[in-house]
Amino acid sequence: MMQDAVLEIIAHGAWNGGRRVDNSIYENKGMVFKGGIPVTHQSIEERMGVRTRMVAPMDERIGVTAFRDLLETSGIDAARIRVIIGATNIGEDKEDPGPVSRFPYELVRNVCPQALVFDLYAGCPGFNVGVEALFMLSLAGALKPGDLSVIIGAENIHRAKAFKPLDTANIIFGDDALATALETGALAGGCQTGRVMAETTVEAGDNFIAAIADQLLPWARAGRLDGIIIDNQLGQAACRIPASAARVQHALMERLHPEAAAAGTFKNFRAAIEIYDTYGSGFAYDVMTMDGNPETVRHIASAYTTSGTYRRLAAVFLSPGQPVRFSLIESVPGAMPAVSKGVIGTRSCSHGCFAGFIEAQFDDDGVFGKMDGKGVFLYATRGAKVHLTSLLSKNRLTFMDIDLLIEHQANFAMLPLTLEQVLSDSGPAAPEEVARFLAEKMVTNIHERGNCSVVCMQRLPYDLARGALTPDTIQGFPVNRNLERLREARTILYDSVGAGMTRSSFLRRV
Repeated sequence: MMQDAVLEIIAHGAWNGGRRVDNSIYENKGMVFKGGIPVTHQSIEERMGVRTRMVAPMDERIGVTAFRDLLETSGIDAARIRVIIGATNIGEDKEDPGPVSRFPYELVRNVCPQALVFDLYAGCPGFNVGVEALFMLSLAGALKPGDLSVIIGAENIHRAKAFKPLDTANIIFGDDALATALETGALAGGCQTGRVMAETTVEAGDNFIAAIADQLLPWARAGRLDGIIIDNQLGQAACRIPASAARVQHALMERLHPEAAAAGTFKNFRAAIEIYDTYGSGFAYDVMTMDGNPETVRHIASAYTTSGTYRRLAAVFLSPGQPVRFSLIESVPGAMPAVSKGVIGTRSCSHGCFAGFIEAQFDDDGVFGKMDGKGVFLYATRGAKVHLTSLLSKNRLTFMDIDLLIEHQANFAMLPLTLEQVLSDSGPAAPEEVARFLAEKMVTNIHERGNCSVVCMQRLPYDLARGALTPDTIQGFPVNRNLERLREARTILYDSVGAGMTRSSFLRRV
């Protein structure tokens, strides 16, 4: 246990099975990219940087496999586990009502029967948001020094049949699962939790998004809400992608800015993101607790107000056949302890106006994901600079102080374009600067494993540590060219973006 830390990542376990398939499985199926471009091995690699991906067996819960591997190989004491988070989108079965975290929990239920177990739905940044939640719970003293938490990222896209068969969104994704153990450090409990300032209930009816937004409106008018967390017990995939909280966030923003909503301003990308960022709209995500206790989401939200980063939060409990329960939580004065090791800073934000970029939709054939690739691309690349600069500056760092950047592997083409933005002073950064950073301060695996959604943030450092990454060239860019030195990295930035649309990042010092 670190004496100068609040929270530290201490071990990973992984699912390392499956069948490797190359791009040829998508050829000659009548699939075309936008513009009528035929889907071939070459066009996939040129557009996405993907050559192969892993496909999991239909009869295996790979999240359980990853957790079992963690328990068997890491030497952690399972009796010290206090929190288990299932970070996912579709998960392993889109028809499963959830929470999917209940399956791996069965491996340790007998030794930690009182563990807090919940799913966390924040799109692909789910692991980062999970780390932030544990950081806040540790700061608040809800987790004690020496307590262990586990985040299990699992996405079995092929088993879940997340997209329709001829949807080109299928092409970029691979299956993966990792379990990450985190230990709460000696600086835990250094901050006071927030106070519940108001509580209420409402009968939501069928349009629960509008009903929740209407109820939150007076609180938001009285002072900005820095976060919305919904314990969503409805058990529907369409409520997870995007998280219902993101839909609520945008419905609330439309009510706060009726003129902009009436003028269609939220349909313009640049104008919409400016309104959100100027207002400081905060984050929005869903959980699904295993105990279904309305107090649990309030407990989690209260912890967020300990760091000074988030001052006012709304906790919402949504369950079938029950009134929706609301709590408004505000911070109390205090200072965060001087953290020098482990997780040292976090930042999450959501822009619910772009929730439709990645969403699950019902039709006669069932529920399937639908993705606006261009919209996701814009959000991922153009939203990075403001977000990351804010996190870094608060921790008295610049981008060049980072030894290792763990960046979400959504589409390889996003990586250099994101770097162009974050490395720039006025215009885009020079191509040679971008290429050097990508080769020497980042690790990449999308060419071999595809986009593994939530699991990207766990797989990259795990594979780096065990020597599973190799130098390569993707779309003309050299990658993985500094692996030995990166294994010794001391200041690490984790950054991910996905459904919501949500971006979540955290800084780690080892």
